[in-house]
Amino acid sequence: MKAEIIATGTEILLGQTLNTSAHYLTGKLSELGIEVDYHTTVGDNPERLKKVIQQGIERSDLLMITGGTGPTEDDLSKELIAQIFGLNMVLDPPSHEKIQEFFAMRGSQMPKTEEKQAYFPEGSQILPNHCGTAPGAIVQKNNKTIILLPGPPTEMGPMFKNYVWPFLERIAQEDSARMYVRVVKVVGLGESELEEMLRDFMGRHEPGMTLLCKDSEMHIRLVVRGNADEAAAILAQAESVIHERLGDKVFGTDEDTMLELVSKGLKEHRLTLATAESCTGGLLGAQLTQEPGSSDFYLGGVISYSNALKEGLLGVSSQTLHHYGAVSAETAREMAAGIRERTQADLGISITGIAGPGGGSQEKPVGLVYIGLATSEGVKANKFQFHGSRDSIRQLTVQAALDWIRRYMLNSERG
Repeated sequence: MKAEIIATGTEILLGQTLNTSAHYLTGKLSELGIEVDYHTTVGDNPERLKKVIQQGIERSDLLMITGGTGPTEDDLSKELIAQIFGLNMVLDPPSHEKIQEFFAMRGSQMPKTEEKQAYFPEGSQILPNHCGTAPGAIVQKNNKTIILLPGPPTEMGPMFKNYVWPFLERIAQEDSARMYVRVVKVVGLGESELEEMLRDFMGRHEPGMTLLCKDSEMHIRLVVRGNADEAAAILAQAESVIHERLGDKVFGTDEDTMLELVSKGLKEHRLTLATAESCTGGLLGAQLTQEPGSSDFYLGGVISYSNALKEGLLGVSSQTLHHYGAVSAETAREMAAGIRERTQADLGISITGIAGPGGGSQEKPVGLVYIGLATSEGVKANKFQFHGSRDSIRQLTVQAALDWIRRYMLNSERG
């Protein structure tokens, strides 16, 4: 099955709105093994939009259109689909009633213009909108499937999850030549390093392999076409080889995230954690508390940006700061030991570095970071040299800190 995504809206072309829907939908279709060949963005112009939809219908089996389902005159996606397929626009009474109820709950009467949202090409499967007034629809004609979704991501996402995903899942299961995808996630290696280590995989037909650079990690995307059993065997073997070559640089697959895996591991090992941060300014603590139930393992942290707070709150000695400086392995170790001792946590992790863009020197360049880890077995510090903007250096640092916690737990299991 070949798919295409069309985003409508002049505001996208003007750069006023970011087209996050295409990114979301492409990822979800990929999970189902449906390949997206084209992304198209078109403004609110009837002639251009009709031409783009006709082109999409000619070259793709599945067309997903976001936007153009609302009440205004320039919301024309449904009407144009009806014109192209020679279908009448008909009123859907349940949708009309729901829109009326939406306004009644707000103490007002439904404007006549809102009624437009309750009309659909005849034969449409209606997709209820629980977060707004514009329903979506699935139109199937001439072996083509067109899915109409509202533009706002807060409405489109839930509608896709509740109604479109189950519909497409059934279609995908019937496709004997569907695409099966597995994503292997790697930390601590760059694109060129990965390519060198997996060179014999590059260019293969099955599995096809693509290396994807993310903010603080690399993704290895494996693709196989065929039936489910054969694809599963090929993907499993490829993943096994990757694990063997990359070792614990592989941290997860598909929907796994470093944060979720670390949080789950801390809970399973019944370990508590406290943080002492300098250049990341609390970013590690903020990430940890994103996870539901983080209070089970995260005790809290200190943002010790100044040397005075490193001394006063964490117990870093003035001699250490004087001889080695705030950005040093020695300071990182004392910060980690200090936060662990003061909070009585099982693990104390510290971060000190130079995030830039200024503050660096030849001896200590921008991107130099030390991370310390204090456990019942002692205190260690690791040196990292990151590159990029201030934000990227901070994100890479947080990922490295989480990864060290992950590897500590892995080593504890092994030994």
